[in-house]
Amino acid sequence: MKKFNLEKLVDFKEKYSLKADENGYLRLGDVGREEFGGRQVKNIASLLDGSEEINLGENLKYEGNSGNYSDMKIHIDDLDEFIKRINQYYK
Repeated sequence: MKKFNLEKLVDFKEKYSLKADENGYLRLGDVGREEFGGRQVKNIASLLDGSEEINLGENLKYEGNSGNYSDMKIHIDDLDEFIKRINQYYK
């Protein structure tokens, strides 16, 4: 008998699209911490721009830098991929 993965698949682009600005960018602080395994925005931002020597934001569109993490934004089209990378990194 075949086993199926019954994990709920979430389309983060759809879930957060109303919070994105007119250019399609979403503040990292507007993404629920549960999407990042409960981690703080400050830690997630440093992984996005590579300021902590690990760059999970490579080839993703984002604005700002982790030095001012509360204003850092990611493009809504890249949100799913970034969340996937974060969750793989912390496995």
